[in-house]
Amino acid sequence: MTSRQRYAALALVVVAVIGAIALIEIMVSPPDPTVGVGLPGADEAQPPAASAETPVPTLAVVAATVPATPRAPTASAPTSAPVAPVPATSAPTAATSAPTVVTSAPVPVTGAPTPAPTPQVVVGQLPELPVIGTAPEFAGITAWLNSEVLTMDDLRGRPVLIDFWTFGCINCVRTLPHVRAWHDAYAPHGLVIVGVHTPEFRHEYEEANVRESLPSRGVIWPVAMDNGYKTWRAYNNRFWPHKFLIDQEGRIRFHHIGEGAYQETEKAIRALLAEGGTDLSHIPLSSASIPHKVTPSPSTGPRSLFAGSGFAFGSYLGNPVGAPEDGARMFTDNVEHNAERLYLDGRWDWVPNAALALPQAEQTARVSVPFHAQNVSASLGASGDGPVRVVVTVDGEPIPTDRQGGDVLTGPDGQTHLLVDQFRLYDILRNGAESVGELQFTIAEPGLAIYAISLT
Repeated sequence: MTSRQRYAALALVVVAVIGAIALIEIMVSPPDPTVGVGLPGADEAQPPAASAETPVPTLAVVAATVPATPRAPTASAPTSAPVAPVPATSAPTAATSAPTVVTSAPVPVTGAPTPAPTPQVVVGQLPELPVIGTAPEFAGITAWLNSEVLTMDDLRGRPVLIDFWTFGCINCVRTLPHVRAWHDAYAPHGLVIVGVHTPEFRHEYEEANVRESLPSRGVIWPVAMDNGYKTWRAYNNRFWPHKFLIDQEGRIRFHHIGEGAYQETEKAIRALLAEGGTDLSHIPLSSASIPHKVTPSPSTGPRSLFAGSGFAFGSYLGNPVGAPEDGARMFTDNVEHNAERLYLDGRWDWVPNAALALPQAEQTARVSVPFHAQNVSASLGASGDGPVRVVVTVDGEPIPTDRQGGDVLTGPDGQTHLLVDQFRLYDILRNGAESVGELQFTIAEPGLAIYAISLT
């Protein structure tokens, strides 16, 4: 063999060795951790960052299927309970620490189990519920309403339904008749319901406001105020509402995000009670007798338009931001209106979590809301001592009687209006069927705070 042939043979051996090494690396390399991450169909939220205190153990919970209705936090939330509502003369500034504008999602505990999807159960059968994980302890609760202080240890031996909610969330409010029915039917047989109230808006941090909201919503079970998002974070939660069902041994066996799945949830409750030896054969399903008061618009789905500057960088506002003027801004509504936007006109204080109306003399403040929906409601508040009168029209006319929501009044002059005296959800428009139009609010006196408009 010549020297040239020996060199050629050596080169072939080197190429073969390099190719083999490359193939082995490809075969043993770990997958890209960013591939496949995410929750299709979910409006994923990023709760406030944790404080420097001892971290709360978190539960890794990822839903396999997510309804279209849950609300996820999208913007500012103060770190402690501020005074409510915000006076027009002292507009809050956007905070840089949690839970103002959320910047990161909680990190699941390594090795925590992934839950199974919501069981699909045939009517009349009880589901077999998998063990999802161990229920975390209540953490950072600032107040207990309707109850003494509770711990998970106190509740051992009884099934527990944990309901993450907030009283200004329409999606949460619409689930409450079902939760009340479950309480009435199954609390005598051992079920304990705990509403974990994790606030979204400024007024929802105030204990007095939460306490005042409970009777009108039929909430008679224990409510834990989770103002610091610590229990929320412990459950690795990202949505309002979100329900977790915990068995007698403190293990999470079922969870559901958003509205709906009422019979599935009730059957899961019955399954845990049956595991404990309770005979419920004489008790019919309560959810089957509760009508769904609102059917979401099939073409657009439920959604909320947030009025504050801190939500999605103020992108829900459809017209240009006015120039600052004496602690407020003058807005001019002279643009073409599009759906899914709010349009301010007149003098407003545009703060991170709300738009505060500041009309002067003969100049009113207005907000217009184009809609494509069956129903319209609004999260509103008042900063003065008395109620604020807000004239509401649809397509420039008083709202017809058969389309008026439960909070709409008709005055002697024929005008339809609201009397806003506290922070809550106001029922404004019930179209009966999906409709297209424009709702307008006209405010002639200062004190109104608009937080969000909900379209369903």
